[in-house]
Amino acid sequence: MPVNLLSTGDYQPVEKKFKLSHQLLEVALEMGFPVLILERSPLVTTDLDLIAAINKKSFAAVLFSTSFADAKATRKIFEPKSPAVKLRFEAMEKIASQGIMTGTSFMPVLPFISDTDTDLEAVVKMTREYGGKFVLAGGLTLSGYQKDRYLNLLAKNYPELIPKYDQLYRGNYGPSGTYWVQIASKVRELCHKYGIKDRIPRWIPPGHLATNKMIAERLFLKVHDLELAMENRYKIWAYRKAAWAVDELDRGIEEIYTAQGIEGLSAITNIGKQLAGEIETMLKGQQK
Repeated sequence: MPVNLLSTGDYQPVEKKFKLSHQLLEVALEMGFPVLILERSPLVTTDLDLIAAINKKSFAAVLFSTSFADAKATRKIFEPKSPAVKLRFEAMEKIASQGIMTGTSFMPVLPFISDTDTDLEAVVKMTREYGGKFVLAGGLTLSGYQKDRYLNLLAKNYPELIPKYDQLYRGNYGPSGTYWVQIASKVRELCHKYGIKDRIPRWIPPGHLATNKMIAERLFLKVHDLELAMENRYKIWAYRKAAWAVDELDRGIEEIYTAQGIEGLSAITNIGKQLAGEIETMLKGQQK
């Protein structure tokens, strides 16, 4: 049976009183369930011992969310009640000191506000200095109430940026053109510079499907590579669907390959001959 990952992140101020997240983590520990926590609040460190126990028994990771390096004035505009960015990184350091996987969710990067080369490098550099192992960068999407609120704040505080946003989004959900590829590529280069990753390393649970998860991870990483290279979208989707197919197999892919060779691999849904050949190479590489 596949092992799923519990994703949570609810350390609101009332957590001190009700301890709902604490209780949730207690259940995860009891059940041996792995957890992924996405937080802005340093309150998460109040459960550090519990998170460490989960990590020892199964797996735990904590991502700290930010859209800024440490610009207090800007943060007060868009996140008026959120903790200071410095406090988030100090909490990251405490998490990392316990050998728990941690890093930064740099989402959303705000166009023309927190996307300068200086801001991008500052976030990556601080992540490395405070023990983080990765930076996941994500773009700003605009729709519904969130779009109205953001554009109202923009018009009030950065009216000169409205024409730039009109040109960048053109009424769409996300930025048009090559904007996001350029930002993601810069973040990747900076991560390489500071010796961390631009994707979160995947937790691979032990068992007969472990190789499936490893192969799927490599295919998903290939998808990201192709996106940054602005490859043909059909090629990108071919790799993405192949990754899903391998990830969702209920039979070990090594077993399939041992019994049927490359023909067995190419018989898997959404895996043609070319991708079967690439997977064969991956499997042979793992056997060395």
